[in-house]
Amino acid sequence: MADRVDLRRTAMLLNLGQATVSFVLMGLSYAGMMTLPWMIMLAASMGILGSAMTPIRLSLVPVIVPREFMSRAVAYAAMNFNISRLVGPAVGGVVIATWGTGAAFMLNAISYLPMVFVISVVTIHQDRAPDAKSRRILAALVDGASYAIHHPMIRSVLALSCFVSLVGTGMIELMPVFAEAVYERGVTGLGMMASAGGIGAVASTFMLSRVKSNAADFQRITIVGAFAAAIGMFGLGWSPWYELAVGLIALTGFGLTAVGVGSQTALQLTVDNKLRGRVMSFWSATSFGGMALGGTMLGAISEAGNIQYTARGSGILILCAACAGLWRLYRIGASGRRSAPSSDAVQ
Repeated sequence: MADRVDLRRTAMLLNLGQATVSFVLMGLSYAGMMTLPWMIMLAASMGILGSAMTPIRLSLVPVIVPREFMSRAVAYAAMNFNISRLVGPAVGGVVIATWGTGAAFMLNAISYLPMVFVISVVTIHQDRAPDAKSRRILAALVDGASYAIHHPMIRSVLALSCFVSLVGTGMIELMPVFAEAVYERGVTGLGMMASAGGIGAVASTFMLSRVKSNAADFQRITIVGAFAAAIGMFGLGWSPWYELAVGLIALTGFGLTAVGVGSQTALQLTVDNKLRGRVMSFWSATSFGGMALGGTMLGAISEAGNIQYTARGSGILILCAACAGLWRLYRIGASGRRSAPSSDAVQ
C-alpha cells in the first residue's frame, strides 16, 4: 500500500491511530479494567499500525531529504531509535514507579502528536509516482518482488539483512537467558548487557552518519557489520566471564546495526522511486519478521540444548553469510569491470 497512498496523510493517520491505542490503554489502566484479552487485541492493533508505518516512514525519507544527505538522515533516525531504546525503559520505569502505568501510557500517547504536526508541515520535494495505483495490488506486489529479485545489489542486500536478522538479531532476543542461566546476574546483569548492545548500536550509527551517500559503500558496510556480528556472537558462545560477554555484546550490537542501517541505506540509494514502498516493505518485513521468527526458533533450539552452543552456531552461520556476501560483491564488481568499455573503445 505504501506505493499507492498519499504518504503525508497516511503517516498522520497511522500516528493518530497509535496515539489512540495508547489513550485506550491509559483509560483501561486508570479504570482498572485491563485484562489479557484487551492487552492481546491492543498489542495486535499497535503491531499492525507499526508495521504499516515502517514502509511509509522509509518512503518519506527520500522525498523529504536530498540524496546527498540520505545516508545521514537514515543513520540519525537509527541513532534516535537506539538512544530511545536505552533511555525509554529507564524513563518509563521512573514514570510507572512515580505516577503509575496509566501515566506512562498517557505520555506515550502524547508523544505521537508532535510527529503528526511535523509531518503536516514538512516540505515534500517530489511527487510520488502513480504507476502502482493503476495496477491490481497483487500484480503491483509481484512487480516489486520481481524487481528486487532481479536487481543484483538489492537481492544481495535483502538476503544478507534477512539472514543476519534471523540468526543474529533473533539471538539478541535471548539475552535474558544469558544473563540468568549462563552468568547468574539477574535483572541488573541483563540491564548492563542490554545497555552494552545499545551503546554498540549508537556507535555504529554515528560511524554510518559520516559515510557519503554511495550505495556500494553501504553494501560493503553491511558485509563488514556481518563479520563483526559473527565474531561477537561466536565469542559470546565461548566466553566464561560476564565482563567479556558484555564487551562482545557491544561488538555484536555494533555489527548488527551496521547490517540493518547499512542495508536500509543501500536500498534507499538504489531502488527506483516508483517501487520504493514495496522494496522497503520487503526490507522491513524480513528484518523485523526475521528477528521475531529467529528469536522463537533459536529459543526452541536453546531449550533443547545449550544456549552457548546456539550462540556459537549463530556466529558460524553469520560468518558464512558474510563470506557469501563478500564473494557476491566481488562477482558484481568483476562483472561491472568486464561490462565497462575499454579506453581504446571509448576513443
